[in-house]
Amino acid sequence: MKVTSKQIAEICGVTRGTVDRALHNRPGIHAATRDKILKVAAELGYRPHFLAQSLVKGRTKTLGVILFDIHNRIFAQLYHSFEAEARRRGYVVYLVLSNKDKELEIQYINSLLDRQVDGIAITPVNFGTEFASLLAKAQAPVVTFGNRVSADIPFVWIDDRQAIAESVRHIYAKGYRSLIYVSPPLRLKGKQNIGTPEQRHLGLLDACGELGDLRATVVTDRDFVPAVVRALEETEGKPAVLCSSDVYALEIVREFKQRNIRVPGQAGVMGFDNIDTLQYVDPPLATVDYNVDEIGRLAAELLIRRIEGQVIPPRTNVPHRIVDRESL
Repeated sequence: MKVTSKQIAEICGVTRGTVDRALHNRPGIHAATRDKILKVAAELGYRPHFLAQSLVKGRTKTLGVILFDIHNRIFAQLYHSFEAEARRRGYVVYLVLSNKDKELEIQYINSLLDRQVDGIAITPVNFGTEFASLLAKAQAPVVTFGNRVSADIPFVWIDDRQAIAESVRHIYAKGYRSLIYVSPPLRLKGKQNIGTPEQRHLGLLDACGELGDLRATVVTDRDFVPAVVRALEETEGKPAVLCSSDVYALEIVREFKQRNIRVPGQAGVMGFDNIDTLQYVDPPLATVDYNVDEIGRLAAELLIRRIEGQVIPPRTNVPHRIVDRESL
């Protein structure tokens, strides 16, 4: 049974106000009385009613994070750094996974708000004005990352469009004139928020527009590995396979090894994200690197600053760089 401050007051023969002053180290109480109250509280295993205190203070010191999943190491790394920064600032974090289910995502938003979290960070799968209005009207600040919702809701990420354009130019500079671009989420355009894949695709189009003799094939199939193999068979010369995620690139490299397709002898492969598991891959995978830990840390910092009433920028970009390795 939960011990209350009223019970402590009765045992010690004092008022609840005196107990409250002792438990919160406030003035207006004799040292001997404070020591007695603290001793009784410790013996009974008293813990303060956190929610009741939160109602008084107007904050629960909790944050919500909604991610697609944690199968992709990017999200696992990002959450780890977010939680560490939140904890450093005195917050506890609730993590929930939408599994890219739009209805579940909204349920989780409402559930976190019902639990009176002070703020929410989200990689959104929903999009459009109705969803943006839902977030804008939420009784807690919201920060997004990965996919953007609107210019009015703060966003922390990288410049995906520029990063892919630079990747294509890098591939071109290495002598490739045929490119297979792999981005399965593009098939979901108009069905869910694919802001990041769309920006990366625009970067591809930008670079291809500059490089007149580069031939590009875009693969958006859910079952993308066979589609890439077919595209490879139909491509003249040695192509490069540029994937919008390291996860896709690793699947391609594995399939190529099973088919005895040499990388980079017969086809180059490049990913995106520089996930930490790449250190175990052979050949080492070329990719785009950005500081995932910094994104998570910044998302937590900016969200907490907004909770505290500070003005934060509508968009915060983290730098990226091309990592050239033996797979190209």
